[in-house]
Amino acid sequence: MPANNQFQHQQYPTTQTSKPWLRKLTAEPFPESHFSRLHTKHQVSRVVLVHGTFVGDDPLGLSEILRTFSTGLPLIAGQLRSFADLLEERTKPLTAGVMKDIGNYTDTFRKDFQRLVGPDPIVELLTPSWSSQNHHFARADLAVRLLAQLIQRPLPESQKVLLWGHSHAGNSFAMLSNLLANHRPSVQQFFEACAGATGEHWQIASRALENVPSPHPLAKQIVVVTFETPVRYGWDTQGLHRLVHVCYHRVFDEQAPEKARPLFPPHGLNDMMFAQWGDWVQSFAIAGTDSPTLPSKPLHDRLAKLLERNLEAPVHGLDTRFITTQLVRDTCARWKTGTRCHSDGLNLLLDYHPTGLKTPMGWPIEQSLLGHGVSTTEAWLPAHLNVVMEALDSMA
Repeated sequence: MPANNQFQHQQYPTTQTSKPWLRKLTAEPFPESHFSRLHTKHQVSRVVLVHGTFVGDDPLGLSEILRTFSTGLPLIAGQLRSFADLLEERTKPLTAGVMKDIGNYTDTFRKDFQRLVGPDPIVELLTPSWSSQNHHFARADLAVRLLAQLIQRPLPESQKVLLWGHSHAGNSFAMLSNLLANHRPSVQQFFEACAGATGEHWQIASRALENVPSPHPLAKQIVVVTFETPVRYGWDTQGLHRLVHVCYHRVFDEQAPEKARPLFPPHGLNDMMFAQWGDWVQSFAIAGTDSPTLPSKPLHDRLAKLLERNLEAPVHGLDTRFITTQLVRDTCARWKTGTRCHSDGLNLLLDYHPTGLKTPMGWPIEQSLLGHGVSTTEAWLPAHLNVVMEALDSMA
């Protein structure tokens, strides 16, 4: 998407502003000082690791539902809210204990990242976590929370913050780029669509965007790297400094090597399970695949009117024309496009040479979560950091 994007959605298929890189990647060691230029050359002073969907503190919206019920049950409201708080407190550690570094950023991953880059930049996990629910509002709430944290913890103007995010965390970064571009009418529409959202971060972010230049001065300090982020919301190139996308990809069509194997007609079970064509989830989780909870649905629906207002209706062939519901019909037609790459930024399409390492369930890490889990693994961090820094070097 262009500068002055105004929360427009990416189309299916996309048109890339730069030619994607296609690489075969090997997990190899690097010298201790190899990554120091992340700070010395690219002026990155802080790295924030942000997990994706379903590994946060309220992935199924259970705490949210309990709090909603508490407003109508005053006699037990306190108990319901306490139980909701307890669920949020324990869900993330429980999920992390099960998932470890498969589709999830661990503290060990953070420590390895810090060891690789040296004392600068400071590497941290997003704290507090986010709900990780699969809908527009959950991602909007994360974008606003990130903006509030950036405002409350400013860096010197010469320094940068690197947002390193997995899956739909990247789509929250896309929203953040539109917020920081600060086109006032569309930003006002965004906050109006989210009217009723609670939390101090909403007030902090809203106030910070008023009466400041467009784009917001913070925009030039934001470096974004996404991993396995589905193609959804458009990026505003005025709302950030650098943008890189990393995705597990195997060439299906030699005439269009950047194209994913279409998900409709559906892949065979073995192709899905063994990530035969790269990350299946990244191709799947496009427009039409959200699952809002009952309390969040009004906010989700209002945001959809803003975020999807420009999304073109797909052209249907005989294979999709007679699918019963419009939502499924349109989603199947969009899956047919095999859209893998984002419109803006540099897309790095990586095919992984197997390491022989297994998940706790005995699955090769390169095939974990249908190909969606490899990019958060500690074993592949040095290679990922190396290729990302090559990409940033090429942009300098």
